[in-house]
Amino acid sequence: MRQEQQWRCLWLDLAGKRISEPFFSDTILRCKASAPINRRYPSISSLEYLTACATTAVDVVAPSAFIFHVSRCGSTLVSQLFGLSEKNIALSEVPLIDELLRMSRQQADASEAEAALKASIALLGQRRLGQEKHLIIKLDSWHVFFAGTLRRLYPKVPFVLLYRSPDEVLLSHQKRRGMQAVPGLLEPELFGMSQAESASCDGDRYIAKVLEYYYTQFLLIAEKDDRSLLLDYRQGGIEIARRLAGFAGIALDEAEIAEMAVRSRFHAKYPEQGFAEEKKASSAPADLQPAMAMYGRLEQLRAKLSS
Repeated sequence: MRQEQQWRCLWLDLAGKRISEPFFSDTILRCKASAPINRRYPSISSLEYLTACATTAVDVVAPSAFIFHVSRCGSTLVSQLFGLSEKNIALSEVPLIDELLRMSRQQADASEAEAALKASIALLGQRRLGQEKHLIIKLDSWHVFFAGTLRRLYPKVPFVLLYRSPDEVLLSHQKRRGMQAVPGLLEPELFGMSQAESASCDGDRYIAKVLEYYYTQFLLIAEKDDRSLLLDYRQGGIEIARRLAGFAGIALDEAEIAEMAVRSRFHAKYPEQGFAEEKKASSAPADLQPAMAMYGRLEQLRAKLSS
């Protein structure tokens, strides 16, 4: 948060609760709802204090994998699958990580934001139950454009690139649009798009353009970064989890896989609801053709790398 021309960090006590919600924002809401009503003042600090706290946090789990995704491609379910085991800390779209990544782009000197980013990830990866071994961080979809920053800060951590056929992603957004699918909700520069280009696009044309940028960035990363892994939604949640685990050095036993199989039958974002596959669009609109072409190239590269 911005306060008196300075960035401030708002602290929230997890009160011994395990992070298990589909999104970290749900965890925040849960903790706020259960916070003591007699707490009169919020806990606010400077970013410097946040960074200093991380230097004294010794019992932390380093990131095992960063999950990049194009949205509506099973990334939330994958995060939920790994979060089933108490040996894993699975973080899904943490608002603080988003704030700090975007802050690093806005400032002439990004060092403060990047130091705070590393500190926040360290603090979020603290062992709170004593048996955590792995930290899996599912990012927001637009964070693929910050892959260079994350690779510089974490040179050896695996990057998982999870994607899906663009026409299926578009169909999902037509039913319920995410932030990245609505012009104006996020600054278009995040996607490498100009203000003029953004203003000229309606909803479907806009998300088609965003997806084109996403797949292009995925291809650039996969071609240059040997610590990256391409995964397609069609491979299925369990197979994706297996491949991610193998790539990141996370051992899965049969009991964990069986538990994952049960969880996979339910909706990723609404765990109480059974999952029903969305019907695929009959044909891709013309605006989606560039993204479809990039998707085809990704599939060719995935096949080549896995052979």
